[in-house]
Amino acid sequence: MTDAAQDAARETGRQARRAADSRWFEVTARTGFVGSGVVHLLIGYLAVLLGIGNAAAGSGAQGSESGDTDQSGALAQLASVPGGVVLLWLVAIGTAALTVRLLIEAVVGGRTDDARAWANRAKDVGKAVVYGVVAYSATSYAVGAGKSSSGSTTSAAATALATPGGVVLLFVVAAVAVAIGVGLVVIGVRGSWKKHLRPQPQSVRRPVAVLATLGYVAKGIAVVIVGVLVAVAAVRSDPEQASGLDGAFDALRSMPGGSVVLVVVGLGFAAFGVYSFFRARYARI
Repeated sequence: MTDAAQDAARETGRQARRAADSRWFEVTARTGFVGSGVVHLLIGYLAVLLGIGNAAAGSGAQGSESGDTDQSGALAQLASVPGGVVLLWLVAIGTAALTVRLLIEAVVGGRTDDARAWANRAKDVGKAVVYGVVAYSATSYAVGAGKSSSGSTTSAAATALATPGGVVLLFVVAAVAVAIGVGLVVIGVRGSWKKHLRPQPQSVRRPVAVLATLGYVAKGIAVVIVGVLVAVAAVRSDPEQASGLDGAFDALRSMPGGSVVLVVVGLGFAAFGVYSFFRARYARI
């Protein structure tokens, strides 16, 4: 790379960092945490309804299908309420800004090239992908083009199984999902999330700790189950076995005593949603 190209790259990085550090960008990025909180609250709500409905059906009462209990189901619920389209646009804009912020941080945020710095960059990219998917999905539902993510997951698994080495690829995806899920549980138990927050007033410190711990553990359990389902799809060469959070919740529901566990996990997702609101206020951005 020539000196001129290096100077141009550095200037571009400085401009990107200046934009990411601006007040309006920070406010918009914090809105992304609020949007994530809304989505997690809705997922928790749908999971609890699914668990309660299954328990009622098991005791002889009339149960009802709750539909997708994953991100797409939550966004569909949001789209169906009065003013929901406006909320969807707020979720989309906020999470998109947060995505851009994380990508900028991954590219120009690190000042060293050691292993830890690269690991942090990889984490930022991973988070950016997650928030980017939320932004895309929220936009799709806002314009009336949203669709269930469970069908997309099954289709992707079928495509993978139809390609050479597809089974190995699914096993890799499953292993990554399980690793992420275990990592989320560890973050919740060890309290590693604290380093991403500014100091909070004493009055909210303990509630934030409880919400974050429950939220990370519940999300971790759900993601581990998703990984297991993908692995089962690879072993059986059956893409129908692969699914997202809705499949994980259905798997929990079908287990003995699974309705109770599903309600607890749903409450954990709701706790993470409330924690996200605190994160919007106290996150280090």
